[in-house]
Amino acid sequence: MNETTQMMLESAERLLRDACPKAVVDAAEGGQFPEALWTELEALGLPNACLGEGQGGVGLPLAEGFTLLRLAGRYAVPLPFAETLLGRALLGAEGPKEGLAGLLTIALPSPAGGFDPVPFAPWAQWVLVAREGADGALMLHCVAVKALTFSDARPGLAGDLEARLLAGVPETGGFQSPMAPTLERLRGLLALSRAVMIAGALESALELSVAYALERKQFGREIAKFQAVQQQLAVLTGEVAAALRAADAGLEALDSPREATAWAVAKARAGEAAGKGAEIAHQVHGAMGFTHEHQLHHRTRRLWAWRDQYGHEAYWQARLGRALCAAGADALWPELTATA
Repeated sequence: MNETTQMMLESAERLLRDACPKAVVDAAEGGQFPEALWTELEALGLPNACLGEGQGGVGLPLAEGFTLLRLAGRYAVPLPFAETLLGRALLGAEGPKEGLAGLLTIALPSPAGGFDPVPFAPWAQWVLVAREGADGALMLHCVAVKALTFSDARPGLAGDLEARLLAGVPETGGFQSPMAPTLERLRGLLALSRAVMIAGALESALELSVAYALERKQFGREIAKFQAVQQQLAVLTGEVAAALRAADAGLEALDSPREATAWAVAKARAGEAAGKGAEIAHQVHGAMGFTHEHQLHHRTRRLWAWRDQYGHEAYWQARLGRALCAAGADALWPELTATA
């Protein structure tokens, strides 16, 4: 990680610590657009991190720009930050320049037909719609939200508004991006974004759980001193470490021959950690963690939502299994022991 990336991460954490407290997340889940937070993110240039300097960015490689998403998960940022960051990078020099301003979200075709629910569609100005061409190449259309027809918006499990794209998608034209030449690579990049965000949210859940265990007293002493609670916190720490390493491995593999495998592992392992980690965090907090007054639910509901977005564990485990089988028995051990 270079000095520019480190400085941006430090600045982003200071901003989110101050500008994304519980009250802002609560208000966003109640339907109030967090305009002040978005304005500060734009002012710091974070959504443009992976754009070139000539386009108002700092030219970070996508792998380094994605490290910002861990902070988005850690602070439960109620905005399509991942979609805007990736969408602007995809637009780059190939797409329409108007798409580089304002909130952007991404619409992916659903394997079952139609489109997956589009995160934050009611708040976005632009939607980057993915469509496979006749030759299998991915065509991208940057379309103004007002030109599209959506289903009624509803809050997802995380409390973030989403809607299904129903009509208005151009059937011809569009542009191609070397960063995502196929639908599968775009889905993989979005899955990786969720793996990184899960890792960040798990870090926060662990911090909250440890702090609560040190404060909460039962039978005259802090519950952190009970062996059963210590064991649970140790297991949670292991799940956090596994999710972080899996996400980091996915970032390290970006643009390498092993990226598809690494992304499948990252999303599957982070999703597994999300389920186990959220369960333990709530066990440690007891009933307090389920109350609206506590901020743990902001993290755990997002963990549950993000583990399913862009493919749940079973989807990516199946993809990984098919790829390993297709490569043959002789390739299994080298794949398991590969370091890059």
